[in-house]
Amino acid sequence: MPTREHLEGQWREWRYAHVAKMFRPYGWTSLVAQYWLEADDKGVSFDLLPGTWSVEEGRIMFTPPASGPNLSVNGEYPSEPVEIVPGRNQTYGHGKSVPVYFGLKEVETILRSNHDGHPLYGVRVRDPLKAIRPEDAGVTAFDYDPAWRIRGFYTPSALTEFEAETVEAGVRESTPRIGTFTFEHKGKSYSLVLIGKQTATGVQPVAHIRDQTSGPITYGAGRVIELQFADETNTRIDWIDFNYAVALPCAFTNFVTCPVAPPENHLDFEVLAGEKRPAQDVVRTMTYQPRANGAS
Repeated sequence: MPTREHLEGQWREWRYAHVAKMFRPYGWTSLVAQYWLEADDKGVSFDLLPGTWSVEEGRIMFTPPASGPNLSVNGEYPSEPVEIVPGRNQTYGHGKSVPVYFGLKEVETILRSNHDGHPLYGVRVRDPLKAIRPEDAGVTAFDYDPAWRIRGFYTPSALTEFEAETVEAGVRESTPRIGTFTFEHKGKSYSLVLIGKQTATGVQPVAHIRDQTSGPITYGAGRVIELQFADETNTRIDWIDFNYAVALPCAFTNFVTCPVAPPENHLDFEVLAGEKRPAQDVVRTMTYQPRANGAS
């Protein structure tokens, strides 16, 4: 096992980069709107955006206005309907999505589903002038403690798409499960469900946990921890380091669909490591309204 000095030094560098990424101009804290479309929606207008929006054969389409302000899609102003490909924004970008702006604001689309399994299509807006500063959010963490770096073993499984409940009532998000990570704490064995987050460099194993600190000390909806594969075949994980636990984006903004931690990942002890609860609370307001006829 590396020295404490080495582990803590690596953690400090990572911690600085994580906070900078979260609070950068187009990071999670810059979100100012989250709109929803369903499979049969046509010609829908949104308050903060120009033109109209539709869903055509599962594709999110933007129709520019006849005149006036327009979106910038991959560096051009469209003159006819154009698909806005779902994907992460430019801060967390991967996949086939392209940069989309409306003035200074960035626009992105996402795919989700409702409780009946019908598809939902989200349109999000980020405003760099509204991004929260770390000092305003009150982001702090426990000091690094190597005792919370715990050895365990990974049991891979076939990738399974699991539709998880989210903090946005009525909306589900696909969380690809890739296996379990088993470890011991004070003589008791625990097995965490891991999801495989798609990134620009490949699959990142992540554990979404809740523990006895969730709420009073750390963020109530739980925290996420990135684990590291120990081999090139992505079949071995040797450690979980709870010092790397961080609050979900929903701790800082209302306009997200953070999944709820799976019951298997509810721990019956206090994890006094990682990121603490932000000092600034977010008032949760639902952005999705199910249709009255129950079709959605």
